Amino acid sequence: MLYKILFFLVIFSFSGIWAQQDSLNLIKLEPVILNVSRISESLENIPISISQFDFQKNQNIYQQLSFNEYLSGIPGLFALNANNYSQDLRVSIRGFGARSAFGIRGIKIIVDGIPETTPDGQGQVDNLNLSIIKSMEIIRGPSSTLYGNASGGVISINTIDEFDKNFAKAGVTLGSYGMQQYQLAFGLKSKKTNYLFQGNKIKTNGFRQQSDFENYNFNLRMGHIFSDSSKLNVQVNYTNSPYAEDAGGLTIEEVNENRDLARQRNVDFKTEETIRQFKVGTHFTHKWNALTLSTYGFYSSRDFYGLLPFENGGIVNLARNYLGNGSSITFGQNFNKFKNKTQIGYEFAFQVDQRLRFMNLEGIQGIKTLEQNEKFASLGLFFLDHFSFGDFLLRAGIRYDSNRLKAKDKFLSDGDDSGEISLNSINPSLGLNYMINTHNYIYTNFSTSFETPALSELSANPLGDGGFNEELKAQKARNYEFGYKLKGRKTYAEIALFYIETDNDLIPYELEDFPDRTFFRNAGSTSRKGIELLFKQDVVKNLELEASYTYSDFKYSSYETTSGNFDRNELPGIPKHLGSVTFNYQNKDGLTIRLQTQYVGVLYTNDINSIRDKGYALTNFNFGFKIRSKKSTILPFLGINNVFDTKYNDNIRINAFGGRYYEPAPGINIFGGIRVEL
Repeated sequence: MLYKILFFLVIFSFSGIWAQQDSLNLIKLEPVILNVSRISESLENIPISISQFDFQKNQNIYQQLSFNEYLSGIPGLFALNANNYSQDLRVSIRGFGARSAFGIRGIKIIVDGIPETTPDGQGQVDNLNLSIIKSMEIIRGPSSTLYGNASGGVISINTIDEFDKNFAKAGVTLGSYGMQQYQLAFGLKSKKTNYLFQGNKIKTNGFRQQSDFENYNFNLRMGHIFSDSSKLNVQVNYTNSPYAEDAGGLTIEEVNENRDLARQRNVDFKTEETIRQFKVGTHFTHKWNALTLSTYGFYSSRDFYGLLPFENGGIVNLARNYLGNGSSITFGQNFNKFKNKTQIGYEFAFQVDQRLRFMNLEGIQGIKTLEQNEKFASLGLFFLDHFSFGDFLLRAGIRYDSNRLKAKDKFLSDGDDSGEISLNSINPSLGLNYMINTHNYIYTNFSTSFETPALSELSANPLGDGGFNEELKAQKARNYEFGYKLKGRKTYAEIALFYIETDNDLIPYELEDFPDRTFFRNAGSTSRKGIELLFKQDVVKNLELEASYTYSDFKYSSYETTSGNFDRNELPGIPKHLGSVTFNYQNKDGLTIRLQTQYVGVLYTNDINSIRDKGYALTNFNFGFKIRSKKSTILPFLGINNVFDTKYNDNIRINAFGGRYYEPAPGINIFGGIRVEL
């Protein structure tokens, strides 16, 4: 059945090339220029699967509570864990990142040109101020030629950086489960400099017991134009989350008995986390005719104090400091009908984690069980080239990354487990795009990625209490892809078919001897076949339709442990079918309506494929309108999440011991508020 649907869609799309060609060519469309590809290129010309989304129209009617609100409907991307603020959102792109026990793994997060992902590949978005997101560019697939370690996909977030005049904004949002949010923002503009100040407080009791959350966030962004060819951006971010509780995973019997229940062990050990993070970064660009210099630098510190649901080592105190710098030079040349753009650059990053573990005596800190300093140093050198000739664009690149990891054991009463390892990688890529006509494009590409274990994953050592698990290897991937893009006056469509081979997939698991601790191991190899569809259409005046569908046939090719042979089993935590339909309406009077339904298919909870989590459809509704006066704009808004009260699971804890796979999601819940701009 699937292949019949695919055949119909392909024939329909290609028939549209010729049927609409004459009428489409009458209108010249402005290209959408992408920066996530490093060498700027239009969306339709780049031979990569990239999604671009603009949130400026709908931003004011979003709840702005979870980053997941901004990720729904992106083909190839699947997110879980939107309601457990202790574990953070788990995002996967074509399967990369699905293993994460907490936070985002395997996907590079970039905010305003500066990496948010740590050098070892760990990503969090709990310090991201959602209200100032302007747009996003998402690379769907291996991208280590561009961004090095942990680039199975890339999410590049652009925040508000330009405005016409000084402004002040304030907002209040109230919602189910005691949700409260207070926002304040100021924009100051001079001739050459813009300043944007933003503050935010969020508090919620959560849907489940033991799931309270509180967060304070402050963000400053400054943009200064030295001249028409020089621009500097500075960003400062501070986040303080006094508590984010973890309700834990449940068995299916517990879920059926009481969906808002917390696991009793999590209650007994008072599982939660406290976070404080500070980040400062700069990004500078300068142009000399055909040559452009781009350079960035950043420093970030993150203090983490977490209580886990076990006694020995169940309290973690982590002080993390990391910094980085990257620069590139891009230069272009024209030779009659040929155009060439070349970029060379480097990226350097350094990370130090000071990790302490203590006994968790039912929420009280006991004696120290581990003290370890961990370091991750990386240096990447890359070369990229875009060569245009006629209706073709050839894209090529190569990158070398040197990664050195070191653990210094400072808790020597149980022996010295210090160690050092190197995980280096070379990643090439090659792509070709052909413009059939001004509205229809086909492309093919080959790309690669690699992913080192994160320091927290390496330090989860089942063979001892300290040092690194030196059995872990870096995961590597090779991506083969073919795609088609259609850009019309009222229509945009994409079809992407891909095949990915991976080696040494990093897989989470639990052991009976270490209850509630997550460890990692390498699978032999996987094969991932998939289809991604995206369709956007202006239906009638002011009404836009967005639809996407993803088919994921992801299986282990070679994977055997003492628990059994998993060859040909499906990868857990990823649905085979994923779809979304969204209607966006906005008129000139300021009425905005958004209705979205997402379908998530059946997925497996473990490697053995013995248990499946059922599929579901989830519908969300957002509504708002503007009341304008000469000096102000008032925006009342209302939202209904899970309109039809669907019973589904917000997260699946892959390979959890004792069948504790499930974290139930809330049923129907509402939010509403008012935002004012002066």
